[in-house]
Amino acid sequence: MWNFNKLLGLSSLEIKSYHQTNKYHIFKVKQRNKTSFCPFCGKKTSYKYGFHPQRKIQHGLIFGKICLLIFKLRRFFCQRCNKVFNEKLSFLKKYERFTQKHKKEAILNLVDRSFSSGKKHFQTSYFLQRKWLKEIVEENIFNFKEEEIKGKPFVLGIDEVSFSKHKMLTTVGNLSNHTLKGILPSMKKSCLKKLLKNLSLKVKLQIKEVVIDMSVLYLKVIQETLPNAKITIDKFHVIQDANRRIDEQRLILQEIYETKIPRHILLKNKESLKEKEKMILNMILKKYREIKIFYEVKEKIREMYGKKKKDEAETDLRLIISLLKSTDDGELISWGNTLYYFKNYILNYFDNFSTNGFMEGINNKLKLIKRISFGFKNKEVFILKAMLSVLVTYILNQPIFK
Repeated sequence: MWNFNKLLGLSSLEIKSYHQTNKYHIFKVKQRNKTSFCPFCGKKTSYKYGFHPQRKIQHGLIFGKICLLIFKLRRFFCQRCNKVFNEKLSFLKKYERFTQKHKKEAILNLVDRSFSSGKKHFQTSYFLQRKWLKEIVEENIFNFKEEEIKGKPFVLGIDEVSFSKHKMLTTVGNLSNHTLKGILPSMKKSCLKKLLKNLSLKVKLQIKEVVIDMSVLYLKVIQETLPNAKITIDKFHVIQDANRRIDEQRLILQEIYETKIPRHILLKNKESLKEKEKMILNMILKKYREIKIFYEVKEKIREMYGKKKKDEAETDLRLIISLLKSTDDGELISWGNTLYYFKNYILNYFDNFSTNGFMEGINNKLKLIKRISFGFKNKEVFILKAMLSVLVTYILNQPIFK
């Protein structure tokens, strides 16, 4: 025989009767305690004054059906202060029709499902789910209390993720313990500056390094707000920038020669090419000499990142910049100027070998969340749901609703 009290997690209630319908497990319950404490004077009283009308409270799911608790809230009369009061229930907030357990289950359902799924299974509206989601997640966005308590230096990662079309959001994470700290609603300088400026002095001093992409905006903000932190340009973004330039040149040549030039062969790592692909690559570089130097520079950058010592990498980067600036191609000269501008920050990688790989993984996860939810129109809801996905362990182990 089932122990319904353990199943429901409500040892304070006594189950009077139970039956089920197509949608619900229905439990008629009453309080075990015969007494209650007066909220006015704190005295224990057992004098019952009456009952409230019958209430129906939703209390999570069992085998896919909602548990419905039916009970009457008791009223007590305090003989000491001569006041009437309603008993308080530990599992339910005043005037609410859902227990804390029901809320928690509904929000955990959103980790890998859409709001419409929650509406179907938990009989709760989109706006109610959104309210509970905000209640749980909001206080944990950009919360650096854990870092303050540990007091250890850490590496901050800053990247961007696409929200819709050309709208971009900024993601911020702790690369040392692989934690997403929060998502900013835009890529505006003022937004990031406000966040970093509002960090406590202790946290600012703990940030020993910040890893970013090749963004002047991020660079300027960090220099202003975190002057003691080392700035490193993420190596994956440097290589990604090289691939982007190659692809732009490929599209120009396709238009000029009115022929298709394979993209994946030019962007693929040289050592990963198969014999047939190597032959095609040699034919492309021989036929379209304009793209040859773009490809060679990309491979030289990859070779540079294979070096273990900073001085060796610095020599390679200096040669790459000289090669680009010595050409008569405006695009190559511009590329050389970009690498020269970020030179010191690119070379900082070889001090600690820090990368934004974790942040890139988070961005892939956020794209998956968008697909699961069939897209988002509201930035705030997207940010809350994205943060929920990284706070699952916290939600499972903490009393979320207070």
